[in-house]
Amino acid sequence: MPWDIGAIGGVSQVVKALMEQLVESGPLRPLLAVNEWADTRPRHVHEDGLERVFLRVRSPRTSGGLTAIGALRYLLALPMHLRALRAFARREEVQVVNAHFPGLDLLTWFAARSLGGPRFRIVISLHGLEIRSTFGGRGLERRLWDWMLRHADHVVACSDGLRDEVVAEYGLPRDAVTTIHNGIELDHVAAARATAGPSRERTRPYLCSVGTYEPKKAHDVLLQAFSRVAAATPDLDLVMVGRRGETSDATARWIEELGLGERVEMIEDLPHGQTLALMDGAAAFVLPSRVESFAIVLLEAGALGTPVIATDICGVGELIEDGVHGALVPPEDPEALAARILDLHRTPERLRSLGEGLRDHVGRDFRWGTAARRYVELAAAPVRG
Repeated sequence: MPWDIGAIGGVSQVVKALMEQLVESGPLRPLLAVNEWADTRPRHVHEDGLERVFLRVRSPRTSGGLTAIGALRYLLALPMHLRALRAFARREEVQVVNAHFPGLDLLTWFAARSLGGPRFRIVISLHGLEIRSTFGGRGLERRLWDWMLRHADHVVACSDGLRDEVVAEYGLPRDAVTTIHNGIELDHVAAARATAGPSRERTRPYLCSVGTYEPKKAHDVLLQAFSRVAAATPDLDLVMVGRRGETSDATARWIEELGLGERVEMIEDLPHGQTLALMDGAAAFVLPSRVESFAIVLLEAGALGTPVIATDICGVGELIEDGVHGALVPPEDPEALAARILDLHRTPERLRSLGEGLRDHVGRDFRWGTAARRYVELAAAPVRG
C-alpha cells in the first residue's frame, strides 16, 4: 500500500480486515509493505497482532508526474534498489505480492521478480480512483498501466461494475479481472460502535450521510434534495459526516445559502466509532454519490440495521436490491432523492423492514472471511496466459 492502515479510508479498512482474516486462518502470513520514502532500509512494526514493514519502493513517477528526467533517474538507481528488494523478498519468503491501490512503483516489484529475483506472484487489487485516474489517458504512463494489467498473475476489482469499466477501457478479456467484493463482520462493527459509547442525545429524527467532502460524494445534490425534504416536513434533520476535503468550504456555504443551518449539522474528521454511533441512531442512511466502486459504508449501515437510500451507481446495485435491501434512486437527481426520502419517512414500518433486510443480507453474503478465502484461492490458482 502507499500508506499505513491507520489512515482513514475504505482501502485501509479493506487491507486491515484481510490481514486479520489471514492471521486467523492462514495459510499465508500477511505482511503489509508500506511504501515509505524515508525508510531506506526495511523497518518492521508489530501492532495489534499485525505485522507491517516500511520500505522504499521506487517509482518512475514523481510528484511532478512521469517525466523523462524522472524515468532516467529511476533507471539509473534501479540496479542497486533491486538488489535490496530481492534480498527482502528472499528473507521474508514472499510468495505473493498483492498490491492495493497500486501506482507505478509496482513496476519495481515486476522488475525484482523478472531480473533474477524470487518467483513470487503479483496480484493487483483495484479500488477505483487509482485506475479511473488513468482512463482516457495517453502516452507512456498509460502504456505502463496497460503492461502491468496484462502481466500481473491476477487482477482483482472490488465490484463487477469496476471490473467491467477496466475491461472496457483497456480492452482486456472479461475473465482477465476477478471480482472480490468487500466484506463486513457484524461483531467487529458492533465492537467499533461500542468504543464511542452512547451517542449524543438528539430530540428529533435525522438522516445521516458519510463521505469525504469531495465532488464525487455529491453533497450538493444531497443538500438540494434535503431542502425539499425540509420544506415538506418539519420533523427530520440531516447530519453529514466526512473527512475534510476539497468541497468542505463549499458545502458549508451551500448549507447557508439554502437556509438549512437549523436543520443540517456538518461534521468533519469524526473518529470511526463516533461515526458508527451516528449511523446507528439515524432514521436512514443516505448515499448520494456520483461515483463509487463498492462502498464499505453501506456494509456498515447494513451491519447496524440502518435503512439505506442510495444512488444506483457502480457497485451499489450489487449490494442493494431496490425495495428489498434498501431504496435506489438515479444519480444527479435531487427531486427523486427527496421524493424517496419523504415516501419512506412517512412509512416507518417499510423503512424498518429495509434495514432488517440489509442487515440479514450483509451478515450472510458479505463476510471478510469469504473475501480472504477467495484471495488465498486466487493466489494458488493457475496464472493467466
